[in-house]
Amino acid sequence: MKYLTHPKISIVTPNFNGAKYLEETILSVFEQNYPNLEYIIIDGGSTDGSLEIIKKYDKKLLLWLSEPDNGMYHAIQKGFDRSTGEIMAWINSDDKYHPGSLSIVSEIFEKYPEVNWLTGSITHFDVYGRTIRVFQPQRWSKYDYYTGNYGWIQQESTFWRRGLWEKSGGKLNLDVKYADRKSVV
Repeated sequence: MKYLTHPKISIVTPNFNGAKYLEETILSVFEQNYPNLEYIIIDGGSTDGSLEIIKKYDKKLLLWLSEPDNGMYHAIQKGFDRSTGEIMAWINSDDKYHPGSLSIVSEIFEKYPEVNWLTGSITHFDVYGRTIRVFQPQRWSKYDYYTGNYGWIQQESTFWRRGLWEKSGGKLNLDVKYADRKSVV
């Protein structure tokens, strides 16, 4: 019987004036109780109480910064540049993970070394944190990509191996404002 080794998972949260949901996001990461977590928060200089929330979790975070940046993707890039985990992800400051998500992600990556990318289902929660809708993930193919029918990737449920990140050049396109069907052409 092979025992799981819990590869390091690096998660980056970009934030700018997201205090309304930020603590719920942070708790959804830490309440995973994943034993090999590297959590980084990059704040763009918030003035809404976000820093007070972040400081509450200072000792559990690998790193947090609060400084002006050039937008969300710049903040994410700064976080990934400082990360070291074998598995990578980002979760925005108004999203959250289901309990047990990181253990499931880790197990899949460990059992299937040929898997480099994993996307889960999109979930909508109500104001009480209850699941009210779950969407099927979009299926991807090279044909869809080549014909421009690729839509978007739901980032809060997507994880990938560092090797894939490095193979792609390890850089986000900082010129993209939002990754939607209109801007990804």
